[in-house]
Amino acid sequence: MPKYLKNINPKSEIRNPPPKADLPQAEKQIPIIQFSNFSDSLKYWNFEFRNWILGFVLLALLTNCAYFNTFYNAQNYYNQGMKLVTNDTLKTDSEYFDKTIEKCASVIVKYPESRYIDDALFMMGVSYYYKGDYARALEKLEFLTTNFPGSKFYDDAMYYTGLAYYKSEKINRAIIAFKEAGRFKYFKKRANVMLCYTYYRDHNYQELITTANLLLKEKLSRKEKMMILNILSEAEYALKDYESALKTLNSIALVAQNTDEKKKIKLRMADIYLEMNQYEKCKEFLENEYDPEFRLILANLNVRTNNIEDAKQIYVEVKESPIQEYSAKAFYELAQIAEKEDSLELAIGYYDTLCTRATGELLTKAKVRVGILRKIVELSSKTEDIDKAQFALGELYFIELKDIPKAMEYYENVYKDYPKSELSAKALYANFWINKMILKQDSIAQYLAEKLIKDYPNTEYTNSALKLLASKND
Repeated sequence: MPKYLKNINPKSEIRNPPPKADLPQAEKQIPIIQFSNFSDSLKYWNFEFRNWILGFVLLALLTNCAYFNTFYNAQNYYNQGMKLVTNDTLKTDSEYFDKTIEKCASVIVKYPESRYIDDALFMMGVSYYYKGDYARALEKLEFLTTNFPGSKFYDDAMYYTGLAYYKSEKINRAIIAFKEAGRFKYFKKRANVMLCYTYYRDHNYQELITTANLLLKEKLSRKEKMMILNILSEAEYALKDYESALKTLNSIALVAQNTDEKKKIKLRMADIYLEMNQYEKCKEFLENEYDPEFRLILANLNVRTNNIEDAKQIYVEVKESPIQEYSAKAFYELAQIAEKEDSLELAIGYYDTLCTRATGELLTKAKVRVGILRKIVELSSKTEDIDKAQFALGELYFIELKDIPKAMEYYENVYKDYPKSELSAKALYANFWINKMILKQDSIAQYLAEKLIKDYPNTEYTNSALKLLASKND
């Protein structure tokens, strides 16, 4: 017991007031403490006041403990989630951001006057961003930037606002946000790099080039420089400023460190030389490269320049590559050449081998192609109903293989060699239609139409030819 209470005898100090008939029963039972002097009274009420203050402080401490604990947990979950982020991209799905959102929402709802409201809004906005919920991310981030313009998270929030708009394909708003974030020293480079990518998506290549060139004057890491130079070269290529694009790619080559980076640069440069029709320069550029991907480009270049034998030699070399992707492509190109040379059995052999190595679209194309070639071989060997076989071959080449000269050759065989065939008028009309509608050879089409009218006057094909001629003349 405190010293100043030792002189107080509660029993002796309690007195009952005189009984009154009109007093409530409860009032009669209220004890009244009397003190022998003023000093004791002061000491007693000072003790009671201290207890009240202590209780209030304890209550406040308990409340603050819950508050700080909630905020600490939110911050901890957020930091754990951010450890899984690389280059503004979440590598694996994480529940940390879900927990961050839950704890931050609790801080905002339960402690709306807290000085950490802007912290909570920021962490919620970023968490929603990494969860892919860009609408909610923007809601929180824009509330923060609008209502807390002096917050230490303002520049961060503006940067993530730009990212969320970029992901939402709201390009103009992304540009505004990145420009605002770029005003701040910490985000100057990051925001302007993203601004370049945003301009690229907006096809605003001139602004991209201006921004990129300004960035290149800054002190940049190797990675940052690579990113900017790459997007700059793509913008120059899109504008068909090939010389500038090649110059930029050469700058990238000086920064590139590993084999894959250097290979990508060289492949892009080869594409540009091809686009510029500088075939000889491209050949020189690729001549001493032995990577199968480069060898394929060189072979394709030889096909384009009609050096078929050189192309075949390279394809034969590449088909032995242990990398199935390139081996399969070489087999496909060899099969294509064999088709054009009418070596159908050889083409079928290449396609059959290809089917054991290819995947995806190339495998599908090979299967379709080999099926058509087998039909052609079968039809070509027919000794009966040759007119029907020849017409069927014309259809296969025209419809399936898109080989118009070959298709016309087989159609012509029908109406020239088998004029009495029931398919002759149809074959003649097919060649008339191809000349009129596809090749735009009006004089040849007119000749074939006259032949059709003369040799097959009472057929549906003659009527169709006349209608087509009349409609074109109108």
